[in-house]
Amino acid sequence: MPPTEAAAACGVRLLGVRKAYRQGDRRVEALRGIDLEIQGPGFHAIMGPSGSGKSTLLHLLAGLDAADEGTIEVGGVSLGGLDDAALTLHRRRRSGVIFQGFNLLPTLTALENVTLPATLDGRTHAEAAPRAENLLRELGLADRMTHRPDALSGGEQQRVAIARALLQEPPVLLADEPTGNLDSQASDRLWRLLAEVARTRSMLVVMVTHEPLAAAHCERVHVLRDGRVAGSFHVDGLDPSQLALRLSDTLRTAV
Repeated sequence: MPPTEAAAACGVRLLGVRKAYRQGDRRVEALRGIDLEIQGPGFHAIMGPSGSGKSTLLHLLAGLDAADEGTIEVGGVSLGGLDDAALTLHRRRRSGVIFQGFNLLPTLTALENVTLPATLDGRTHAEAAPRAENLLRELGLADRMTHRPDALSGGEQQRVAIARALLQEPPVLLADEPTGNLDSQASDRLWRLLAEVARTRSMLVVMVTHEPLAAAHCERVHVLRDGRVAGSFHVDGLDPSQLALRLSDTLRTAV
């Protein structure tokens, strides 16, 4: 695969992306012509004030919503021409997604939740189980495979969700405030885990967060303000307080 194709397969690109919503009789512009390219592998954060468009951007990248205008490419695939069925297959095979709420099926064990994307894709549980078991072991859940979500802590449930997102070996992993329901210790472990996933699996991990503590684990931060890209900067060893100042400076000086 030529380098340009390899970079595209492990990257995301938005060009002229606009998205608006109706709130009663009011039209709200969530994204106002976003141009953003992130090439992987690596661990990147999307940050910005409340209402800046962070989650909207991630939902568009995940194919959970459609842009009003512009081009969106994820893992080398343009999402604009895909119907709902094709978008579902794309999420299943080319981009893993993890959310704040875990989204595990309560009647399935941890192992069954992880194998679910493969079984929906036509493989048997027995075919998918060996890789799922390896992922759960790698994530420190070797003794929790037969437990259902209600028997797992929040941190354990989120690690099961990560294993599920990694099962099909997607080139891109998207995370929307993944530690919002976790305590500080579990959150720190998860941020370290996502950084390790990006490094050891040569993936692009894109995380929406409002926390400098989280972004300090990333390589680069991309900043949104009022539905536009305000700027970006390398983390380069910044501690959380320094990163917060850099974020504030980026927002203040953005045109």
